[in-house]
Amino acid sequence: MNVLICNDRAEPLDSLIGILENNRDVTSVKVATNGRQAIDALHSSPIDISISSGTGLDFNRMLQRHIAPTVAASLTRVVATQSPTVPLFVKAHQFGFNNVLPLTTPEEKIVPSLQRTLSGEESIKDHPSVKALHLTPGALTHSISFEDTNDQHIVELVGVGLSDHEIAEALNLSIQNVRNRVAHSIRINQLTNRTQLALLQNTNWQIPDFA
Repeated sequence: MNVLICNDRAEPLDSLIGILENNRDVTSVKVATNGRQAIDALHSSPIDISISSGTGLDFNRMLQRHIAPTVAASLTRVVATQSPTVPLFVKAHQFGFNNVLPLTTPEEKIVPSLQRTLSGEESIKDHPSVKALHLTPGALTHSISFEDTNDQHIVELVGVGLSDHEIAEALNLSIQNVRNRVAHSIRINQLTNRTQLALLQNTNWQIPDFA
């Protein structure tokens, strides 16, 4: 099992690195401390599992746009954090991660958990909080799509929190036209509600710094 750990200063994963480096079932452990290192590591040699911290969740999601599709398709992604919360489970699920690993897991159970995640036996979708919401996994990982420039302008204004009435007034459109276009944008982006549309729009605005 080849592992890449995206290690950040806000929530260091040094203890996890030590555990994996000393386990015979782990072939290699690469450590990246910034986006460029992570991208280079993923494209330079086979990586089975990428692990990021809870605080690095958003940044790791943004990296996905810079990974070759063939690499991304075979990559298992895990969030490792000390005390995972229900919101973190849901967010990780929506960002397309395969599992969440609590760092309170006994040392001898960490690698078996990663192996089960890699094989698909253990998954974030089986967490009770995620199952109860009936969410589509990875809904917020892709680039947002627009039917035309009017749709783009409407979604941009949804992203900054404007109501349908405010959007209609700003763009000189009927309220029903705005509502229809918002509903259409939700549908073509395979989302379930307006909040997800706003989140996807806002996450697409963010550009990671690979310096």
